[in-house]
Amino acid sequence: MDDVDAARNTAKSALNNDRFRVMLEQISDPQSSGALMTMRSDAAGTDFKSAQSSYAENSE
Repeated sequence: MDDVDAARNTAKSALNNDRFRVMLEQISDPQSSGALMTMRSDAAGTDFKSAQSSYAENSE
């Protein structure tokens, strides 16, 4: 249940973050969205804790 609570808290924080809001506006633009769809990541995947940590670092 801790992961669910952590995800909920992260989502709430994201909703109140201006940089996140701007990013959502950018990716909702059809032109930008198409460009993002063609991007690839070199990483095989990111675990939840790493993503949460990166988000926390970028939110400060």
